[in-house]
Amino acid sequence: MPEYVPAKGFKEMENLLKIHDKKRVPIYIYFYGEKDKHGRSWCIDCVEAEETIMAAFRNNAPADSLILVVDVGNREFWMDKENSFRSPPYSVDGIPALLHWKGVERLDGDQLRKPNLLELFFEETSTQKSTATTAQ
Repeated sequence: MPEYVPAKGFKEMENLLKIHDKKRVPIYIYFYGEKDKHGRSWCIDCVEAEETIMAAFRNNAPADSLILVVDVGNREFWMDKENSFRSPPYSVDGIPALLHWKGVERLDGDQLRKPNLLELFFEETSTQKSTATTAQ
């Protein structure tokens, strides 16, 4: 089963990436809008996609993977076009977003509400891991 690691904000995310990057496992970063005390995000797209995303993590993510679940902050912070999440190497322009760390694969917004795209996303990133392992 994938390991889920929560991160609140940019600095915490970067610190966790430094720690976990040493492990030779696939890392996925899931970005979503901050949740209130009732566990509901201000981001409607995040709320609508959450069930599909969580099901895909359970059903399709490699068992040895790490899923960094990143709270990008409140709406005001997120809407600032200069926030750090929007800069490379993350370049997140919209949430929810899911990217394969050190890979090119990513899904954004409505794509994360489509189980078939999530299945293909994990299939593709799992294939890359297998190919890299056999090439070594």
